[in-house]
Amino acid sequence: MNWALLLNSAAVSAATALLAGAAGFLAALRMGTASPAWRKWLQVATLITLALPPFLVINNWLELFSPNGPWRRWLPVEIHSLGGTIAVLSVMFWPISALLTLGALDRIEPSQLESDPLLRGRALLRWLLWPAARAAAGLAALLIFVLSFNQFSIPVILQVPVYPEELWLALTTRLNEEGAWAAAVPMMVLPAVFLVLVRRREFSWPRESGSSTQLILARQLGHGWCRAATAATVMLLVAGLGVPLGRLLWTGRTWEELPKLLRAAPDVAANSFIYAFVPATVAVVLTLALWAKSWRGKGGWVLWLLFFLPGVLMGRAVIFGLSETVLYGTSFVVLLALTVRYFAVSWEGMSMAGSGLDPNLLDVGRMEGARGWALFRHFAWPQLVRPMAATWYVIYLLALWDVETLVLIYPPGGETLALRIFNLLHYGHNAQVNAMCVTLLGLAVLPVFLWHGGRFVADLWRHR
Repeated sequence: MNWALLLNSAAVSAATALLAGAAGFLAALRMGTASPAWRKWLQVATLITLALPPFLVINNWLELFSPNGPWRRWLPVEIHSLGGTIAVLSVMFWPISALLTLGALDRIEPSQLESDPLLRGRALLRWLLWPAARAAAGLAALLIFVLSFNQFSIPVILQVPVYPEELWLALTTRLNEEGAWAAAVPMMVLPAVFLVLVRRREFSWPRESGSSTQLILARQLGHGWCRAATAATVMLLVAGLGVPLGRLLWTGRTWEELPKLLRAAPDVAANSFIYAFVPATVAVVLTLALWAKSWRGKGGWVLWLLFFLPGVLMGRAVIFGLSETVLYGTSFVVLLALTVRYFAVSWEGMSMAGSGLDPNLLDVGRMEGARGWALFRHFAWPQLVRPMAATWYVIYLLALWDVETLVLIYPPGGETLALRIFNLLHYGHNAQVNAMCVTLLGLAVLPVFLWHGGRFVADLWRHR
């Protein structure tokens, strides 16, 4: 076990958890005190920031702060450093803290704020807001720590030695199978500890809260804290969303390289779509089938453990299980690995959607004689279609951006855009990388257009 790399990863993860946690708390305050319209837009921007592929974010900051970058002479920051890694990871993960903290703040009732009108500013934060959000903020920090500790691609691109790199080197350079599994122990223990700690905790996602609560909270928090929260939120959204998307879409060479990419590598784009579409569909269909058969196992924590494991380790486990079969070296290995890794998201999405089912409607179905699949199809599915479509889309995006799971197991001719971007980022092909990022973003929004287009056509057909 390489203790130097282990301590290095622990330091990066702890600093990222603290920085992203504090930034997310300020962003949650801004969203919690905003008007309903502004709150909605801020939440959407926060979700988009969380959903952006990491290589899109890192590519733009590498270009800006390279030795000849346009921002380097104004802000002499060395991005290939421990501090640069922490900053990039914090820009990626602060939405986790913001959303979980906002969900906790939304549970505060107006009566709690109005019971003591003199509780303002710093005192309000100390005696009401922080106690209400402390558990959620702690959960977010712990989750960010685990995700940062097992993060492989960003530190490797920034040439910062971290512990997941030990697993990678043991498998690919030293061909040390036993050393690789020994190196993987801390990366398996941390997610297990996280799941044990949060197993009995309750947390809330942001919900629609009354404008009166937001107005009262803004008034009692004070202009100073509201301005600080606004400034922090603007900076976070500019760094995590505005700069990456702005430079990507407004750089001329991106659009010059895009037609060349589509002509030269259509198979790579097709692989990206297939490797995202099939695992998402299989995971959701399998989950629906299990729930329709009234299978309500309590092993969700095992699925989440597979989700939190490093993708390189998941790929190596699939190789170990299928290396002696005819399936090895085919696309089936990739599809299986991605489905298994992200099945926890589908299972959790179904759990949340199932808890929101209208029991009265199900009782009506039972009174009409519906049982089993008929009850599920006619009375449960209409209520589940929207949340499960959202769950499918989340898995689709995760699989579309995935690099770590595929890097050891993709078959000949099975390279994806995400893998090619990861390889090119080491050599500074910024225009080509930007063109591939635009293609990936196009694939990301394709299901949204198809969904709304299908609904539009269905409505036209229904009203003929």
